[in-house]
Amino acid sequence: MSSVIEYIPSSRLARLSAAEEAPGRAFAKVEVHRASAAIESDWAELEALAPVSVYQTRAFLLPWIETLGVVRKITPFFIAARDRQDRTVALLCLGLQRYRGFRVASFLGGKETNFNFGLFRPGTHFSVADVRALLNDAAAALGPEAPDIFVLKNQPFEWAGILNPLALLPHRASPSFAYATKLAADGDAFLATKLSKDTRKKLRKKESRLAEMDQLALISGEEPRFARKILDAFFAEKIRRCAEKSIATDFAAATMRAFFDRLSRERAASGKPWLELYGLSLGDRIIATYVGATHHGRFSAMVNSFDSDPSIAKSSPGDLLLMKLVAAQCAKGRASFDLGIGEARYKETYCDTAVPLFDIVLPLNAKGRILAVKQALGWRIKTTLKKHPRAFAMLRRIRHFVEHKESNAFVPPAPKVSPVASR
Repeated sequence: MSSVIEYIPSSRLARLSAAEEAPGRAFAKVEVHRASAAIESDWAELEALAPVSVYQTRAFLLPWIETLGVVRKITPFFIAARDRQDRTVALLCLGLQRYRGFRVASFLGGKETNFNFGLFRPGTHFSVADVRALLNDAAAALGPEAPDIFVLKNQPFEWAGILNPLALLPHRASPSFAYATKLAADGDAFLATKLSKDTRKKLRKKESRLAEMDQLALISGEEPRFARKILDAFFAEKIRRCAEKSIATDFAAATMRAFFDRLSRERAASGKPWLELYGLSLGDRIIATYVGATHHGRFSAMVNSFDSDPSIAKSSPGDLLLMKLVAAQCAKGRASFDLGIGEARYKETYCDTAVPLFDIVLPLNAKGRILAVKQALGWRIKTTLKKHPRAFAMLRRIRHFVEHKESNAFVPPAPKVSPVASR
């Protein structure tokens, strides 16, 4: 089978349809590609031009497809819309997965992403009819392999001041917000606006207490000797922390480590590592970590960890590292910073913008409509229970028990991987 399917409505067999000839039509044709290589040059162009996050870049998604995507049996497909000049004006990186008998199309990157959306060429104006046609034409091109439903979650309404065209479709609010802020050139001045005088004093005392134990330093994966050491510490801390709380974790899987190892080998245009690894070291021991990446001047924190040893944890190593990380991003001239999805006190401390997100559930047939009803019910339950964290945690445990009742032991469900974890 060809790696690209072009869908042309029957009304275009001899000529362009009246709708496509009409002024304002955003694209002339829609293609569906099975392999990323077929659209990599277009992807690279839009990645540089379009307002996208680190989670829409090739550096993030290609390693994900080849590691976690394979294990989760997700079949990638890429929807490309071209205008009459044959320029790619839209690119959606999606994956098809079977879920309890349903064929579900979602954004690639799974639960490892914080923000999902397409790549749209700046200056191209999409109407709601254009966006509907983009998805419907792609489904028609896939024929028998078309999804029963599009489930496109955790999308920002805008990015870098540009409207997300998918927000034109019917949508609902995602259960959680993301958190972001603009940075300043002077890190100390920026921190002074975020942390009270009393808070800074307490953090200095905690820093001094740790420094009395051994040399305390901020280390970075830009130095090759530290890169693997930081990742090793991150995984060890995360797995140990989850074991202490009886929480199942994807971080214990070899494929998750392979994914992060792949990310750490990617290189930015500058030649430096694409994945930014930060650690707070106490002598030879790393007691806190942050992992993230930067695109278009915005640093996005992906995951973090801290040493749960009571003698260390009482000095808040995660808070100390975050303070140093933010100052380092200011010093590097980064324009903005985000801490991903999920409510947490420390996110509200550093980030003055709560980023609302939305979900699209678009059924394409009767089966899809059945799943859409189930999705709506699940969304209502999750949204309600998030107001009651203890009940929400209990529901997750019960659900996991039901799904794993035939296993040898009960292990609560895995937390969402991508957002920076609450301390």
